[in-house]
Amino acid sequence: MSNKRWMRPAERAVEPPFFAVFRNCFQLSEPGVLRFTWSADERAQLFCDGERIADGPPRGTPQRWFTSTVELPLPPGRHVLTARLFAFGRNLTAYAQMSVAPGFFLEEESSLLSPDWEYQTCMGCSFSGSKTDWGSYAHLLTDEDFNWSALRGEGGVWRKPGFFEDRRALVPSELPPMRHEETNGFRRVGNIFLFDDYVCVYGDYEFSGAGEVRLRWAEPGCEPEALDDAFLNQSKPGDPWPVFSGSGDRFRLTGGQRIRWQDYWWHAGRTLEMTLYGDVKLESARFFRTGYPWKRKRSLEIPGDERMTRLLRKSWNTLQACSFETLMDCPYYEQLQYISDSRFDLLSLYELSDDLRMAENALRQFAEGQYPAGFLSCRYPTRELGYRPVLGELYTIHIPSFTAFYIQMLHDFARLRKNDALVAELLPVARRAAEYLTGTLGPDNLLHVPGWNFIDWLDRWEGGIPPECRNGEGCTLNLIFLLSLRELADLERNFGTPAAARKIETQAERLAAAIRAAYWLPERNCFAENAGRSYVSEHAQVFALLALGERAVIPALRSGELDECGIAFSFYYLEACRIYGLDDLFRKRRERYFETADRPELRTLPELFPNDWWLRSDCHAWGAHFLYHQYARGRITDPIPAAATGRAESRPSGKLPDRVISSSE
Repeated sequence: MSNKRWMRPAERAVEPPFFAVFRNCFQLSEPGVLRFTWSADERAQLFCDGERIADGPPRGTPQRWFTSTVELPLPPGRHVLTARLFAFGRNLTAYAQMSVAPGFFLEEESSLLSPDWEYQTCMGCSFSGSKTDWGSYAHLLTDEDFNWSALRGEGGVWRKPGFFEDRRALVPSELPPMRHEETNGFRRVGNIFLFDDYVCVYGDYEFSGAGEVRLRWAEPGCEPEALDDAFLNQSKPGDPWPVFSGSGDRFRLTGGQRIRWQDYWWHAGRTLEMTLYGDVKLESARFFRTGYPWKRKRSLEIPGDERMTRLLRKSWNTLQACSFETLMDCPYYEQLQYISDSRFDLLSLYELSDDLRMAENALRQFAEGQYPAGFLSCRYPTRELGYRPVLGELYTIHIPSFTAFYIQMLHDFARLRKNDALVAELLPVARRAAEYLTGTLGPDNLLHVPGWNFIDWLDRWEGGIPPECRNGEGCTLNLIFLLSLRELADLERNFGTPAAARKIETQAERLAAAIRAAYWLPERNCFAENAGRSYVSEHAQVFALLALGERAVIPALRSGELDECGIAFSFYYLEACRIYGLDDLFRKRRERYFETADRPELRTLPELFPNDWWLRSDCHAWGAHFLYHQYARGRITDPIPAAATGRAESRPSGKLPDRVISSSE
């Protein structure tokens, strides 16, 4: 690995958080094409003559730090290339942002730039976290000394940058450039901007006058006639903070010049509150939608079925809003790539797009987040590093079920037979994950796994943990691992060795016997969740169907007496219904999705089915998975097909039609 020469501010005292702008002034005597490869840590935006030309690099990890390329035709004359680098540090950066050493890297191929680079650290500003969009980058607070002309390469004092040698692995990103498309789909009521759809947008504003500006975004939206104090002062169910809270971005203007502000990171939601103080006047506001440029291969229109079409459209809107350089759980709050959430996303995307680049990137990044012990960070990339799980934790980065779900996620991808080399490359990661979980088996031959034993969000569960299952135990967790072992054995048969497959199958049979011995309730024909055998919910019955093929639990599911799966875990409920022909239960649970999509205030699918106890995110990728159930022909438990046959041809045993289904079926 060769060293690369990076630029950084020359002052040794400059530590995150900071902004720095690097500039290169160059002259062309004739038309030319500027070509270069670049990267930044933490992140940068590039401008030529004051106009944005690139953003990035795509979000990577210390194991693979990405580069991007630029090709820009330019006319003769003087030009200024600038790069706005921001480095917020561990406490203020986005939760999904990693860092090795802050700096800016550029390697030119066109020989048009000057050899002389300059920079200035943007003083006259500070940074603030937020109570609402807490997972995103810090907000900017400027004062009178802020240089509004820096992106044009003007104003302030420019100095020679410092340089340092860096040995990190720089890898060209295989992802396409993210969208950057202007939208006019909003209405302005006074200084409130109401967007027709849920958007992820970069703002581009011009102001004049002296005073202050405050910009705050909120997820909820409304029609102009419904805009009142009740809307502006509302809080989400279970959330003590109003949807408009925190400082937002705040600018102090001295007057005397017209200033332009271009966001360094996009904002999500449906409503922008712009507050102007003094004699400040908004001269212009433009918004550019961003996100992964998916090309959909299926129509979302179901002729004659308005409810199904609406559900599919809102589900697709959700997936789009939750796809950027990584997959994201929710674009407003966290912007984190989680294993379980991403599995649902990718299963839907396999049915709707032929683009596998995001899937390949996610599988590799989760593998890069594997700890030496073998467990996987539930979310990766993440700024949270250096962690050792302990029993009974809440809200930590090891979720035992997610380590197991990674194995199933790799199996999903393997069934496509589109990149066998990647599956073979990642098989050792799945093995180590299974070995880690196996190492937590107790004398009862059941799991007792350190970390946060999250399964699903239910009102009666503490932090998403089933009753009496805080110490990494419970029937559902063990059944999830059982299915992972069965699918790991299938991976070994196709990409490993028969001996390894047989060993894992033997382990799976021991686990299956232990689950039946500990949790089966013969008097009720269902599985208890806890060791005390006092609590029963849908979750264990669903995975008893998927992992054990235990049809005896079906009457318990039909009884209506069990705590129901939430919107995320209902993915597995619906899949079990598809596989076992439980069409009546499928239709009944599908109605929850219809009712959610029918709500006019929602443009996307939320984090939970609407309720009064807690409803944080209006846009959450794991709620969009009905797209998979609408179009999938296979099932998640199908074996990996022979390489020559392509996609698996098996069909669910439960007679769902081989076409898209309508809400009347």
